[in-house]
Amino acid sequence: MTDDRKGEERFFEPERAPAEPEPPPRRRASALFARNPVFAAVALLLCGWLLYDLWPDVSYFLSSPAPIDLGGPGAYRLDAARENRLAQIRGELAQAIPVTEARTGAPRTVGRIAGTNLVVDRPGRGGPPVFEGRLLPARRNPDYAAAVGAMRERGAPLGDGWLVLRDGERPRRKWLPVAGSAILALLALVNLRALVKRLAA
Repeated sequence: MTDDRKGEERFFEPERAPAEPEPPPRRRASALFARNPVFAAVALLLCGWLLYDLWPDVSYFLSSPAPIDLGGPGAYRLDAARENRLAQIRGELAQAIPVTEARTGAPRTVGRIAGTNLVVDRPGRGGPPVFEGRLLPARRNPDYAAAVGAMRERGAPLGDGWLVLRDGERPRRKWLPVAGSAILALLALVNLRALVKRLAA
């Protein structure tokens, strides 16, 4: 067969259908989402508990920077007090006792505003009779149980409804609880997605 004949046969060969592209390789399931559903449920509960524990700090961070005025001697307005809000009050500290902050060793003073059931925790060992800071949530009261017990021994008429104002603690200052809550919320969503996928499979 001549070269011309071979070329003619090649010219009239039927077209071949193009080969179908191979499907992309199947993505491997991430180990993050292939976890045991019990582990995901436990991690979700842990994240929820930690978020609940951090919520007061996050809430205070986001609260108004305008202080609630609780008044001064002879004109106190403690009915306006709101837990976890910035507040200001004027007055002398009675039955004041020196304490030391456990975490940092910084000196502080805990005393009662005379004529009230408001306990003030202020930095240092003295200062003007004006206090502005955070009205702590009632669940933080056990942290001050020892100090309040010592004040009662000195004659402080503190019943069960006392509040604590932590002088100098203002909103928009502590970012760590906010950042930690954001990370915990992300982890909670990841574990919730993993749990739903496993239960729906």
